[in-house]
This record gives sequence, C-alpha cells and structure tokens, in this order.
Amino acid sequence: RAETSSYTTTWAGKMDLLIANTQPDLVIVNLGANEFTNTDPPSHAPAVRRIVKAIGNRPCVWVSPPSWRKDTGITAVMRENSAPCRFFDSDALVTKPIARQSDKIHPTGAGGAVWAEAFWSWLNQQRAPAEEGVIKASPWRLLPAPPDEHRASVLTPP
Repeated sequence: RAETSSYTTTWAGKMDLLIANTQPDLVIVNLGANEFTNTDPPSHAPAVRRIVKAIGNRPCVWVSPPSWRKDTGITAVMRENSAPCRFFDSDALVTKPIARQSDKIHPTGAGGAVWAEAFWSWLNQQRAPAEEGVIKASPWRLLPAPPDEHRASVLTPP
C-alpha cells in the first residue's frame, strides 16, 4: 500500500487494520523522505514502534530513504526502533548513484530501478533457509539481524 506525502505518524494509526485486512507474508516499510525536514525526529520513535508492533511476528524490513538532504536524525530513529524488523540502509547498501527527478528528491524511473535492484539483491541474500518439517513457515523468513544493524551510533557516519 502506498500513499504520497505520508509520515511514520500517519501510518502508525493505519497499520493494525492494514495488516489485519491483508495478512501479508512480508512487510516492507519505506518511509522517511518527507521526514528529513522533521525538526524533532525522536518524537516519531513511538510511531515506528507502533508500526512494528502492528506487523507482529511477520518477516519485515524497514527501508531507509536515500538521503536527498541532510538527515536531521529520522534514519537513526527508524534504525533504532524498527527491531525485530530488519533494516535496509539505502545510503550504505545502494552502491550505484540513484538518479533524481528535477526536484532533486524523488528518484527517476532509472534511479528507482537502481534502488529496487539493490534492495531485491539484499533481500534475497537475507532470506533464511527453509526449515525442514515446517509446513506453515513464511517463504520470506529472514536471517537474524547482525548485532549492529539497529545501532545508529555504530553505523551512522560522523
């Protein structure tokens, strides 16, 4: 489900119903580009945790937006509060340039493809092997996060 001009606080109130109605096998959360203008990112931490709680024990990944301007701290808030979901750091894990539209914010079609390809490759590398004898396991079960994946102070450049 996608909406333009939405925020973590917008989605926090919708996720319980959205998850209940769709029963997804995998949840990918990609929020934050609008929130780079946020002057109080820590105030969004409860919304991130509420979204994670609504997702429940389903496989999930938070995808940070590629920085289009100086991050005021929203990426760290997402990273630090999104466990047990996995965290895909677009700035660190997308190694090719992401072409932007004339607004210098949104990716072009080609830039979006670069971003999506990097994510898809990472996601497939992070899939856990099938469990023998488990019939109802999610086909999108993911490997556990490395110890530092949710620690922004370790991964965020100065």
